[in-house]
Amino acid sequence: MTDTDNVVLQLEELSAGFSQKAVVEGVSVTIRRGSIAAIAGGNGAGKSTLLKTIARLLGPIRGTILFEGKDLHSVPLPALAKKLAYVPQDIANSRDLTVENMIALGRNPHQKWWQWRTDHNDKEAIENAIKSTELADLREKSIAEISGGERQRTAIAMSLAQQPEILLLDEPTAHLDFKHQKSLMQLLLKLKSEGMTIITCLHDLNFISQVCDQVICLKKAPKGPSSQLFAGAPREVLTGENLQSAFDTQLRIIRDSSDPDSSSIYFGL
Repeated sequence: MTDTDNVVLQLEELSAGFSQKAVVEGVSVTIRRGSIAAIAGGNGAGKSTLLKTIARLLGPIRGTILFEGKDLHSVPLPALAKKLAYVPQDIANSRDLTVENMIALGRNPHQKWWQWRTDHNDKEAIENAIKSTELADLREKSIAEISGGERQRTAIAMSLAQQPEILLLDEPTAHLDFKHQKSLMQLLLKLKSEGMTIITCLHDLNFISQVCDQVICLKKAPKGPSSQLFAGAPREVLTGENLQSAFDTQLRIIRDSSDPDSSSIYFGL
């Protein structure tokens, strides 16, 4: 595989927003196949807007998104749906379904329009998704009965049932307790090892530093849209100076005292 073949997404001077009004502008990054990239930044920096534009839920205002070397908007939607999955922050509007039925919706891109029964491949994908997200005990429960964290895991399971090559996650840790944050961390690393590319909006710098290969940080201007402040490997760009500029506050960078030779770092106030 050449270096070009290893590139799955390229954002070139991308500006994104609503009604031709940019929320974020001038983003240029390369996302490599089988990597985990985080979109970070303060509240209102346009992280979700950028992710929705990559998901093709919003059209770019300026610039381009190349998917495997082709303009993303030239890829037919049915073909794109088999390769790319998007997980929003919440699925609260789908409360009439059970957890298992919600997860099964992830198989839609792989089914014919007249197909109403799941086949062997569908069932296997659904079962694997339920197992990966530890939802077996909740499969028969209504979405209305479960917690925000459980809904988040259901949304992730639905995307895994889709069997995408690229997974887009909007604040996946927002409703999760520590146990399920750790489970999510392990799941993302497993998916990466299997070749999946993951792009996620995250506030949690500790999660980013332990899981992600790349972080793209957005910074909102006092009057105007956000722009790309820095991008690169977390260990290289998550410096005190960069973080103070990104979040307008000083953060502590803590090294693991139990393992002085470890490259792991943690962030706190």
